Amino acid sequence: MSNWKLKSAVVPVTGAASGIGLALCKLLRAEGATPAMIDVNRDRLLFAASEVYGSAEEAARHAYAVDVCNSHAIDACFEEILHTHGPTTHAVAGAGIVGPSNVLTDTDEQWHRVIDVNLNGAMYFCRAAARQMVAAKRGGAIVTIASIAGLKAKENRASYATSKAALINLTRALALDLGGFGIRVNALAPGVIDTPIQNSNRTTLDVVAETIPLKRIGVSDEIANGVLFLLSTYASYVTGETLVIDGGLTAKYR
Repeated sequence: MSNWKLKSAVVPVTGAASGIGLALCKLLRAEGATPAMIDVNRDRLLFAASEVYGSAEEAARHAYAVDVCNSHAIDACFEEILHTHGPTTHAVAGAGIVGPSNVLTDTDEQWHRVIDVNLNGAMYFCRAAARQMVAAKRGGAIVTIASIAGLKAKENRASYATSKAALINLTRALALDLGGFGIRVNALAPGVIDTPIQNSNRTTLDVVAETIPLKRIGVSDEIANGVLFLLSTYASYVTGETLVIDGGLTAKYR
């Protein structure tokens, strides 16, 4: 076990059933923390939680099937986490969706769905976490999972890029609102990471990898390590920031 000082931390994580969220929960558990795993897909979530906690019984105690777009369900989830595991000490808003989005063809429904999950859902989650942290009077740390798409736009990704840019600025606003309570809030912006959300074939990813200075696609553990840093006391004077982990992709001038 390393010295991240997260032992006994209670850490709700959304998007926990796969990809970066699952990798993070595994790391948190290895550090002695208690990740409360939240995802909309119950079956996939329970399977993932069993990987983290080792048994179906323990998985069920730490898995919460919730749609982040439902603010009342999120509030209820945090109350259940409080009564089962104790007050939230850290939190990670990792749930997100992506899809083709062009200003000429997007329907209202398509636009609102991405904004609801990626921005509104993160807001509901962070609000519930912050309220619990403030009530506990112990400080805390929140991390939102943004994207390099929130820093630089890409064609046919209008809703996703907009949601992630707004999430980055929401993170800054939360840092200002919560700093007086000793609660730090930071964003992490991954580049191209090999997760289910990519929905790309291997040939496409290999082509993309050639455009990245490190000449490879990132993996979930590399992002989870960055989140772990932002949650830990090693980042005790870091708030309102966006940590970019992208293999150097956004460093290039074109």
